[in-house]
Amino acid sequence: MPVIYFHGFGSSRVIRHPDDSIAERLGVRLIAVDRPGIGSSSGHPGRRMLDWPADVAALADALEIERFDVLGWSGGGPYALACAWALPQRVRTAGVISGAAPLVGVGSTGYLIRSHRAAARAAGVAPWMIRLATWRWARQQQRDPERHLDAAVAKMIEADRVVVSDPRVRTMMLANADEMYRQGNRGVYDEALIISRAWGFSLDDIQVPVVLWHGDADPTVPVAMGHFLAGQVQTCRARFYPGEGHQLFVERWEEILSDLIS
Repeated sequence: MPVIYFHGFGSSRVIRHPDDSIAERLGVRLIAVDRPGIGSSSGHPGRRMLDWPADVAALADALEIERFDVLGWSGGGPYALACAWALPQRVRTAGVISGAAPLVGVGSTGYLIRSHRAAARAAGVAPWMIRLATWRWARQQQRDPERHLDAAVAKMIEADRVVVSDPRVRTMMLANADEMYRQGNRGVYDEALIISRAWGFSLDDIQVPVVLWHGDADPTVPVAMGHFLAGQVQTCRARFYPGEGHQLFVERWEEILSDLIS
């Protein structure tokens, strides 16, 4: 069962569950891909959210896959929803793990935290501010990846720290620091602009089944975003997990894949 997997914002295709045998045991062909300008994927300056489904369709054609599921974690969630909206004849089910809701263009956005509001304002009137922020972030991460990761882990809730304490996950995250910036930081800048601007489609027009998983203690993508998506996407089945955080996909990977393909 082919599942095309979309990494989160600030990451690359290497950020997925570290044990591929789980997918293999379930009969899942997991295809983890970089978005333009990230890792091995050539850049596409000026792209928008709805440019992505065409890339995914071209990839599926090249792999001779007619029908497939899509699965996005964190900032990859909106891209999974975009594919569900744009490719209803090809996407069987779209999965969203700890996925972000729109920052603009949907009326009430009371679920936004302070950093999300700042990003939305900057994307509209001062995109240079986002360029500067992503440049600083890249510089810190590339200068000392271990120190940068340790600082990030120190700010996590306990549930997420437990996940990241797995040596396999830590190794994966350190590898991501190199892979994400293989082509410089333009890809990350583009990603930040895209997710901070209007997505270009209406959530309530999605026709294919959507499954959503979200921890109610997630400090990165607040659970209110998950509830908003679940309320707007008419085909959505949502699962919320008490006390769990942003990294819940690692602990619940088998459950997520099983639920998606069923």
